[in-house]
Amino acid sequence: MDLNFLINKAVKYHVQGRIEKAELNYKKILKFDPKNVLVNNNLASIFNLKKKYEEALVILNNVLIDQPDFGDALNNKGIALVGLNRFEEALKQYDKVLDIKPNFLKAINNKANCLKLMGIYEEALKYYKKALSLEPNFIDAIYNRAICFYEINNFDNAEKLYNKAIKLKPDFVEANYNLSLIKLLKSNYLEGWKHYEWRKKRSSFKKYHFSNNEVEWFGEQDLNNKVIYIRKEQALGDYIQYCRYFPLIEKMGAKVILDPPEPLKIMIDNMNFSYIHINDAKKIKIDYYCSLASLPLAFNTTIDTIPNKIPYLFTPKEKKIFWNKKLNNNKIKIGLKWSGNPKYKDDKNRSMSLEKLKPLFELPYEYHSLHIEYSDEDKKIMQNIPNLFCHKDHIIGLDNTAGLIESMNLVISVDTGIVQLTGALGKQFWNMLPFTSDHRWLLNRDDSPWFPTAKLYRQTKKGDWDTIIKKIKKDLLSIK
Repeated sequence: MDLNFLINKAVKYHVQGRIEKAELNYKKILKFDPKNVLVNNNLASIFNLKKKYEEALVILNNVLIDQPDFGDALNNKGIALVGLNRFEEALKQYDKVLDIKPNFLKAINNKANCLKLMGIYEEALKYYKKALSLEPNFIDAIYNRAICFYEINNFDNAEKLYNKAIKLKPDFVEANYNLSLIKLLKSNYLEGWKHYEWRKKRSSFKKYHFSNNEVEWFGEQDLNNKVIYIRKEQALGDYIQYCRYFPLIEKMGAKVILDPPEPLKIMIDNMNFSYIHINDAKKIKIDYYCSLASLPLAFNTTIDTIPNKIPYLFTPKEKKIFWNKKLNNNKIKIGLKWSGNPKYKDDKNRSMSLEKLKPLFELPYEYHSLHIEYSDEDKKIMQNIPNLFCHKDHIIGLDNTAGLIESMNLVISVDTGIVQLTGALGKQFWNMLPFTSDHRWLLNRDDSPWFPTAKLYRQTKKGDWDTIIKKIKKDLLSIK
């Protein structure tokens, strides 16, 4: 058997991205030459691609016993360790590589990626800069450097780098999408909404099953006597944010078809407009469709033309009666939400522990939790807070949550769908924002053109909730 021929064949498959065939050939070679360093290393790199990090690590450890200074293997071991969230160990591997080969581009870039994942953005920027000094058009380093600038709120530099990445690769979906977020943050809405359409090309958008059978509506066509299907997308908070446009579409003479998220259906049914549920529209010819978050684009929404008349969501009367009876006293009542869905990609930055809010409970108010689920830590802390009340069995369903919110003098929350719900109900809320906030809250302001009852509290340092809590406690003293 000609092993060199097989190795060349396997490497060719590998370079072409035909990793299944490459893997098959590498394994075949190892049956005859199990100690082959190059083949083992290449197989491990395939396992890294397939996120089989433990298997990759076993192979690489064996390779490095035989050849401890093999730079590619050290680099691949770093990748495997990052995949296993063993970041400190990964950094040590990259440092070993760079001691041997100081200008090893992949290792420099991978170390920067590791630092970025650890949230050490300033240090990551240095390594991306070093990578770009070796290869000025290294698009991965340009893109990831932009992300780091974004995370430290240096939006001007982030914008420049996203533009540079897009110039090198015009169809770079994530760069185009991230650029749209900066434009929206900066209140450059006319450009921002157009660029925001790039979200539809992201892999995470495929689950919304958009077809090509109808014409997509972006505001150009007359909707009088036409049927338009507004398709849901993204999270509940987004649906609450943009459902304000539904009555405006009906006023244009359109017949509206919706697929509202089930938890929101009762609230949407209670709005001042008529619609047909998609399940009841099987025989209706649809003329146009519009993605939910494309409505601001279709209406050419600017900061000055946001439809912000509130309330635009309304709590069912019986829910109001229930909560008014249940909480029948003259005390000031404050609704609280301190964490969101842990599956949300940036939850670690937007959520906090109940422990952080303890200074607020020293004030003589009633606090009412808007949580349904609690961590074990939260449950222990709550036992020692006599003026914090839990209603988890009574707020299942957003109509029930809305009833509780209606009974509050104020809602204080981290940035979850609860703040959109509170704002849509026309109730006062204080929104505790992370250092790098969602685009809808814009920059350098403590109010919101989307929700007139909002007051925004922004972190001035990443992860610093304590300063926000101190400000809120002080401001609570003047609440009536």
